[in-house]
Amino acid sequence: MPHPRLRTLDAPTRRLPPQLQAVRVVVEPDTDPDASYLDARELSSRREAFRRGEFELLRVRAEAEVLIEGTVQTLTSPGAGTESDLDAQDVDQVVDEEWKALRGVLKAVGVPTSQLPLVVEPAWVTRR
Repeated sequence: MPHPRLRTLDAPTRRLPPQLQAVRVVVEPDTDPDASYLDARELSSRREAFRRGEFELLRVRAEAEVLIEGTVQTLTSPGAGTESDLDAQDVDQVVDEEWKALRGVLKAVGVPTSQLPLVVEPAWVTRR
């Protein structure tokens, strides 16, 4: 009776979950702003203020460096625009929205929620 063929199987290796390395939220001048919303009739005075340079448009984005299987990847939120002369609370709201968007992506790629604070830590925010 012939011997059955022996097969060698590689045991699956246990992968470590992605690890959050760093988080930052960048608030900077928008180098390619879409100010078309200012063309609305009810915003004519705001449009003129923008043209006079009384405020500028800003871009807000959250970024995270994540270690995934030995490689550091930078994941970024979609980014949102805001106006430079808004009060701090309004800008903080945009910052929070960007963090929440990025937090959802980080959860989707498997970063443990224990590494993902619910709110933005002030030390993360960089204004350029």
